[in-house]
Amino acid sequence: MKIVALSKDEFDEFAYRHKYSTYYQTSSYAETSRYEGLNTFYIGFVENGTLVGVTLFLHKTFYLYYKYAYAPRGFLIDYTDPKLVHNVTMGLIHLLKKQHYAFIKIDPPILCSEKDRHGNIIYFSNTINNILATLKKNGYIHQGFNKYFENYKPRLNAFVNLQPDIKTLYNKIDRESRKIIDEAIATGVEIYLDPTGNVDELYKFVGIKNKKRKRRYYQGLYNNFSKNNAIDIFFINVNTNKYINNMKSLYDQEAVVNEELANNVQDYNITGKDKQDVINRKMESDNRLNNYKNELVYATNLSKSNPNYVTIGAAFTIKHNNGVDLVIDSYYDEYKKFNPRYVLIWELMKKYKSEGYMYINLNAVVGDFNKENLGKYSSLNNIKLSFNASVMEYIGEFDLVINEHAYEKFKEKNNIK
Repeated sequence: MKIVALSKDEFDEFAYRHKYSTYYQTSSYAETSRYEGLNTFYIGFVENGTLVGVTLFLHKTFYLYYKYAYAPRGFLIDYTDPKLVHNVTMGLIHLLKKQHYAFIKIDPPILCSEKDRHGNIIYFSNTINNILATLKKNGYIHQGFNKYFENYKPRLNAFVNLQPDIKTLYNKIDRESRKIIDEAIATGVEIYLDPTGNVDELYKFVGIKNKKRKRRYYQGLYNNFSKNNAIDIFFINVNTNKYINNMKSLYDQEAVVNEELANNVQDYNITGKDKQDVINRKMESDNRLNNYKNELVYATNLSKSNPNYVTIGAAFTIKHNNGVDLVIDSYYDEYKKFNPRYVLIWELMKKYKSEGYMYINLNAVVGDFNKENLGKYSSLNNIKLSFNASVMEYIGEFDLVINEHAYEKFKEKNNIK
């Protein structure tokens, strides 16, 4: 095994075609990581004159002169080949020990299982146990099959297959979610693809959701991935004129129904159970009419301060190979009543389906499918999985210790047990 330094172009050419290729293992992501103070380098693994694997490493000094190296989403190698895994591991230890690295972290997208929205296993990998045994045999410490967000990258992701026709995609969405989508669109929720790369406006939203990420990180993502037209920024708006018209229409329709029910209540020819039914329906109509009136007042006031539209959320995606990743989406809490995430996901599905992409990764979900246990994550899981998404469960995170003392110092500094 020979380990060689690679140029960006050499690395990207191999990485793009690999089975485990993700946007995390690209030179665009490497350049973005520099905005967060991380250093980067690309290496290749050569056997008998043939390049058999590559990896991007992000690295940083954390204690005295000791560093750690992180291969985001793991090395791009064949993990089913025990000899190759061993040779790569020994070569890296030999190389990085001299340069005062404490440990290497990897989290390869090796699929353990695919589950449906209810947590039922659709597919289970018959190689996962052998891969796990090979990694452990070579000194990799598995961080466990965790169900939440303990790792650098989420272990479970929700994927929507975009290959069926658009009608089938829509019909596969949960009935309640379809109703929410239709009502939100009627209310005026619209998705706007920003052609200008307005990172300042994007950060107003995503900066709230992830306070650890600074604006420069998102600017770096846009600067680097936009070179290949691989990033899209979206803003979620409420068309306030449409909102007013919709509420006025609903109010007027309900007013007609309400008046008819009021006349029926006064009709002495309607008696007994029929009379009680009319009274109950009149009370329900009164509630709807009052709600529509309040919504109309709210819509009118919103339109006064925001003529034409108000921006209530933002998101961005990264396109890689034949798929799309919804990297992050975020909304102002005061406007969540408009259910913008439902509309965003559906509009993204339509857009990327029409452009020929095969799937969209909606990103992280929780691995506990018992709704009673989800707590604050219930909305996260329920919305994403309602789009007939499959949950892809990856093998998880591993640490390869090179210097035990420095590794313990890293855990101590980061409060890791």
